[in-house]
Amino acid sequence: VNSFLFFDEWSRCIGSRHQQDQLYRYGKFSNCSAQWKDLGIAMKAKLCKTPEEAEEILQTTHYRKNLGSDLAKSPTATVIWELKEKPGWD
Repeated sequence: VNSFLFFDEWSRCIGSRHQQDQLYRYGKFSNCSAQWKDLGIAMKAKLCKTPEEAEEILQTTHYRKNLGSDLAKSPTATVIWELKEKPGWD
């Protein structure tokens, strides 16, 4: 289990740049509770006896459900831009 990923997400969230973006876009600061909870889930997954059990626990994280590398799940996709079916450079 790569707990650094979840630590990085939490530290990014509490960082000044992210908080400035939240204030600009939504008019309030982010409390980063989802990222903090994900960090706890990652620590719990590290204690699992089998990799399959750890992966099942990690699927419940905010990161896996809402972020990751899927641009369609990006929290800013509908705030800043409209997603295209096909990128313009193709």
